[in-house]
Amino acid sequence: MTPFDRAADTLDLPKILHRIQFYAASDLGREAVDALEPLTDLGEISRAHLLVAEMKRLIEGEDSVPMDGIKDIRPLVQKSSIQNSILLPKELLAVASTVQAARIIRSFIAGRKDFVPELFRLTDDISTFKEVEHNVQHCIDQNGEVKDTASKELRSIRQSIIDKQQSIRRALERILKATSEQGMVQEEIITTRDGRMVIPIKSELKNRFPGFIHSSSASGQTVYIEPSETLTLNNEITELLFQEKREVERILRFLTTLIHARSDDLRSTVHVLEHLDTVYAKARYSIEIKGNTPFISNAGSLRILNGFHPVLLLRHQRESIVPLNMELGGAYSTVLITGPNAGGKTVALKAVGLLALMVQCGIHIPASPDSQFPVFRRMFVLIGDNQSIENDLSTYSSQVMHLKRITEEADGRSLVLIDEIGSNTDPSEGGALAAAVLDHLTSAGALTVATSHQASLKAFVHSRPGMENGAMEFDQTTLLPTYRYRHGVPGSSYALEIAQRMGLLPQIVENARTQLGDQKAKIEQLMLDLELKGKAVEQTLEEAAENSRKSKELADSYEERLRLLKQEIRETKKRALEEASELVRSAAATIENTVKDIRSQNASRDVIKEGKASIARLTEQLSALAKETDSDGHRERSKELSLNVGDTVVLRSGGQTGTVLTLPDKNGNVTVAVNMIKARINIANVASVSRQRITMSDSSRYISMERNTSMEVDVRGMYGEEAVSAVDKFLDDAVLSGLQRVDIIHGKGTGSLRKKIGLFLEQDSRVKMSRPGEWNEGGMGVTVVELR
Repeated sequence: MTPFDRAADTLDLPKILHRIQFYAASDLGREAVDALEPLTDLGEISRAHLLVAEMKRLIEGEDSVPMDGIKDIRPLVQKSSIQNSILLPKELLAVASTVQAARIIRSFIAGRKDFVPELFRLTDDISTFKEVEHNVQHCIDQNGEVKDTASKELRSIRQSIIDKQQSIRRALERILKATSEQGMVQEEIITTRDGRMVIPIKSELKNRFPGFIHSSSASGQTVYIEPSETLTLNNEITELLFQEKREVERILRFLTTLIHARSDDLRSTVHVLEHLDTVYAKARYSIEIKGNTPFISNAGSLRILNGFHPVLLLRHQRESIVPLNMELGGAYSTVLITGPNAGGKTVALKAVGLLALMVQCGIHIPASPDSQFPVFRRMFVLIGDNQSIENDLSTYSSQVMHLKRITEEADGRSLVLIDEIGSNTDPSEGGALAAAVLDHLTSAGALTVATSHQASLKAFVHSRPGMENGAMEFDQTTLLPTYRYRHGVPGSSYALEIAQRMGLLPQIVENARTQLGDQKAKIEQLMLDLELKGKAVEQTLEEAAENSRKSKELADSYEERLRLLKQEIRETKKRALEEASELVRSAAATIENTVKDIRSQNASRDVIKEGKASIARLTEQLSALAKETDSDGHRERSKELSLNVGDTVVLRSGGQTGTVLTLPDKNGNVTVAVNMIKARINIANVASVSRQRITMSDSSRYISMERNTSMEVDVRGMYGEEAVSAVDKFLDDAVLSGLQRVDIIHGKGTGSLRKKIGLFLEQDSRVKMSRPGEWNEGGMGVTVVELR
């Protein structure tokens, strides 16, 4: 018996293991899950949790994990080691199925070793059995029969049997026809008796039919005779059947020998598969309960954050269960839980122990990953009656017997759980004994959780260092338990209030209050007031947390709106620059046409006047547009630009070359002649020719570099929504950069990632079309996307 056996049974660990067994892929795994026991080595526990976490990622990220075909072949491997033992065809198929499953799962994990390194280390110990797998599949069909092609000799024998049987059938058909015409045949059929072909002859005519009688019908009216003519052929078939049997035995013995030769490797591989299926079952259970790995250490505090009782999750929806939040260790190693009957004290007590057992069994727990558990070497649980009828012990005597063992053996690496400590005897003496036991366990350093109703024990715990009171909350309005644990305050039993709610005569309840005494009543009232104040403080903290959350959401909302506004400004400026460029080109054309008109019409006064007006209008439009496209970035650059009259500059908005006619005024505006147009432009919107060339050259190199690095995105190693999210962001950047084509590298693998990304691309309005890569583009491991 291990230090955890009694605790495991009392805390219902077998119920959890039974649920995990449901998720195993083989009897091998189910048997291993049933045999799970708490570990006490931190390294082993941590590795067990890591394996489950990696398997969980695989299950959630893949279409399926290949765990089919695993059989418990340990008895068959043992049988192969027995001298002159031969494995049956179906037993050989079980071995072949298992080694094939081992090969497939090993290859599957190896292809993902960078993402599940611990699973890869585990499956790397799986051996390959190509010779066993190939020979069994070559010799045995899926129905468990030895194939004709298992050997040349077997094929020849079976063909001879078929030929002989056909010869006999032809002879019998001829004889049957002749005897039928003579009225000797009972039925015109050919049947078999003792493996030999016979004809049914009427009993009264049997002496007229030469042959060997094999049997007769139940009525005695028919005898089954093997004609003399076919006796020799039937004897030959019998001999061939013996030859067939010997050849089949030879083939089966050969296959059995192959298995025996690899028996050690097979046992080792089966052990890995057993471990792997256990991890697989744990991972699927973790998905069901939304499990996590807590922080685990050799020593330290026990902290449960939003922990759910695992057994309750088997019967109820998660939303209907009140989570447990409890801390034990550090400033105090002993917690006394008090409160009303049926208020959840025992449930909370058992939840602490069961979660601790699950952690040490390498099972994820339904609690926050910020929870913390030390590794316990011993666990003592005293819950319920526990009396021994065989030993004629009373309830109290049984409790004392268990307390004796606990106080003698518990130490700083122990978890002690005691329900209703000091009960079933005189309250004053029981309370004193309970106080002494808790004092001893606290001094020993054991982490202890106990429940009680005794007021004296609450006061004792309050006064002692290293101990803390805790209570199961009770709604004083409805007089119903809320099942919520509150630390730092003692709880009331609410015995009289519950009795009153359940309809006990009012005068009896009032009499009980009188009997209780003023002092006790004052203590109870003080505890109630303290509990109400505690609830008020908790409510205030919750409201503050909610307000903080709402403030953060509001800030995030404004930040998003600001981001969208900035994006809109950038797009507006981009459109303005495009319009400016078009306007400059239009202006140049207008000027050219105006000059042609003036020349062609000999510069008439009206034509010249109209030409000047057109040029003036264009000048005003250019100046206005230059002001609109001004930006903070341009202003920063203008600080570094020094201009002189006569300098050649380039307009940033349209790329046109012009000449500076005036120095900047107080607002930073200069007059620039572009072709034949004079325009007032802010200095931020111009650049010297030499400066502009350097800037454009640098910009070109920068854009080229950015596009080279953003023409493709690699999502290999990502799973599901993570990969789709990365592709979504990548397409945003590509569209903003003006790219027309991009590549998405997802690898080949099982194809599930390619399918998910393909489905996303089909529904994306930014995508014009997508296709698999050509042979020189990465093939099926790459999807090529053309953008609109």
